[in-house]
Amino acid sequence: MEYLFPSFIDQYIDELAKKGRKDSTIQRYMYDLNDFAYWLHKARSTTEYINWKSITKDELDLFFHVLSEERKYNVRTIRRIHSVLKQVYQYRKSLGQSELSPIQEIIPPELHSGPLQESEWVDQNEQRQLLSTLSSKNGLSEQQLEMFSFYKERNEFIVRLFLHYGLTLHEVQQLSMNDLRFERNEIHIQEDNRIILLKENDKQLAYTYFKAIPEPVRPRFYSQDPFFVSFDFKRKTFHWSYDDDEPKRMSPIAIQKMVRMEVKRAKLRKGISAQTLRNTFILTTLLHGESSDELVQRIGYTTPLSMNRYKNTIDSITEKQKQRLLAGIL
Repeated sequence: MEYLFPSFIDQYIDELAKKGRKDSTIQRYMYDLNDFAYWLHKARSTTEYINWKSITKDELDLFFHVLSEERKYNVRTIRRIHSVLKQVYQYRKSLGQSELSPIQEIIPPELHSGPLQESEWVDQNEQRQLLSTLSSKNGLSEQQLEMFSFYKERNEFIVRLFLHYGLTLHEVQQLSMNDLRFERNEIHIQEDNRIILLKENDKQLAYTYFKAIPEPVRPRFYSQDPFFVSFDFKRKTFHWSYDDDEPKRMSPIAIQKMVRMEVKRAKLRKGISAQTLRNTFILTTLLHGESSDELVQRIGYTTPLSMNRYKNTIDSITEKQKQRLLAGIL
């Protein structure tokens, strides 16, 4: 997939060779850069040339989220990839260019991950404020008000899947119609074949959103059609992909942007993301007494070791912080 590279990558690799870097090091750099380029094109759903000056912090955040939460890369590997991208940025900066400049804002994980910081979860007041705003018309523009009824339940259901069920961004984005079993209040997560049991009010929320989609572009029952469909504000309806002959699936970046915009509308602090909401679910569930072994199976982790950071967080936070977290399911 090297054709995805901008031309300056070849120049950068030549510079590494001139500096005497080992062939194995150069091959590793090429692998990491190729992997990032391929992911970027897939995330943007394009095979066209991408100007790396257009890469955003949101995209880089999502890329490192994928490395950590979906691919389960270890911290050293993630730090290495971060270093490769940062060195490319520094190389371009030395030439007066700005490719990959948002990498400066991305902080790589520490080698020895300590407890989560308080900014990495939301307390019960923030949860209530966010959920209340999602179902209200507060802060909406005239254009948004006109189309709010189409996507209101969609956005709220997505947030609830993160906050009350602990689904990952990837799991939510990949949901298809045959994963939603309305008659049994179930969601099927295909990757690890696990079943999520929905509360009745959340099932109703999902079904209301589904019925709000105009029938010509509505996902078809018991099909691979995406459940979460992208909304087209210009045409005032949901997107249809003529290439795939199905509704257009919301991208991870679109979901991430939606969460950020709803957080802003709720007048909450910056930085609250899908991962922040999932962290909240895990911490709250542990505080309610569920064992880490049970929770590992429930949220699809492959090893109990994945829970260590959350258990360390529970052990390190104050009683006051615990109380602020214990909102229960709203």
